[in-house]
Amino acid sequence: MDIVIRIAIAGVVGSVLSLMLYRGAPEIGLLLAIAATLLILVLGMQVMFSILDFARMLQYAAALSPALLMPVFQTLGIGILTKLSAEVCRDAGQGAIAGAIELSGTIAAIYIALPLMQMVFEMIGRLL
Repeated sequence: MDIVIRIAIAGVVGSVLSLMLYRGAPEIGLLLAIAATLLILVLGMQVMFSILDFARMLQYAAALSPALLMPVFQTLGIGILTKLSAEVCRDAGQGAIAGAIELSGTIAAIYIALPLMQMVFEMIGRLL
């Protein structure tokens, strides 16, 4: 709960300061927004590491191959990074670049998930 409060405070303070600076110096306002985003990500990493540790524990308990879970985690990472990057570009007024980032992120996520889909098709083939 403490981490969520820190993230919320960083977000609100970063947003207000960025908005105040954006009127006089848009470049500095954008840089401050990016810095606030990075701070929030660093704070959020603490929670993410706990989730990853729990997932690893479940993986060992269920005797799952890392090849099954790795594409899932990579796809989640791609989705998070794509979303954040695209939003920063939109805040900078670069909608076309944001769209290109989202499209590239989608293609990368599909590419990362291909081995997992191949395993599923092989399992279905063995069942039939």
